[in-house]
Amino acid sequence: MFDEQFSMILSFLIGCGSGISVGIASGTAESFMIPFVTIVLAQSIYQAIGTSLFVDCMIGGAAGLIFLLKGNVKVKPVLILGAAGMLAAVIGSFFTTGASESGLKLLIVIVLISLGIALIRGGVKKNVALVNQKLNLSWFREHKLPSFVLFGSLIGFASGFTGMGSSGAMTFVLIFIMEYDLHVSIGTSLLMMFFIAGTGALTHGIQGDILLSVAIVAGLGAIIGATVGSLSANRINEDLLGRIIGVIITILGILVLIEYIF
Repeated sequence: MFDEQFSMILSFLIGCGSGISVGIASGTAESFMIPFVTIVLAQSIYQAIGTSLFVDCMIGGAAGLIFLLKGNVKVKPVLILGAAGMLAAVIGSFFTTGASESGLKLLIVIVLISLGIALIRGGVKKNVALVNQKLNLSWFREHKLPSFVLFGSLIGFASGFTGMGSSGAMTFVLIFIMEYDLHVSIGTSLLMMFFIAGTGALTHGIQGDILLSVAIVAGLGAIIGATVGSLSANRINEDLLGRIIGVIITILGILVLIEYIF
């Protein structure tokens, strides 16, 4: 009984930490939840992915609402990205159970560390300028509807497949390709994550790949943490926020890498 109670306390604390991190920096709870579920609770990567998606859904709803109230969400892109991403997340979720556990973890590590280092080194504006110098992405900005459908589908599939809540990847799309400012990018992607991660979690749950008690307790902690994190993020200037995001993402990537190695 003590062990179960202690696990619930840890679940709440991990959820709260996830909420603060993602509420500030966008991203995903999977870097917290997947090591916790697989190492501490000794459950499979597939259950960890489903549980992580549930927590991301809670974070997206809480933090996304705060950004919306602060005027830092574009509603129309949320609807388009969410619709495309929800369908793709269902498809991605069904592919997860046939994928290699080590392959899933390595993919997550590469994405997190690469994005984190890029932001630490150059901040947001410098990286946006660098991307625009090397690539002509004007077609995507001129054709927003098909672009949002495309990116929503790709990121939704990746979310359902890997357990990554989709917010972090979409934030980078909105910043570097669609040229939204950082706060609007984070707010829009967080609210979108509520729909995409929720769909992925539901699909994993139907397949039995979710720890419901852990997900609920961690989700409650995540809502509290996301509220604190998102309120803080709305007060930080764009350049500093970008570098903070880079640090957080890199640390999370390293944590998953350590879990992957050992």
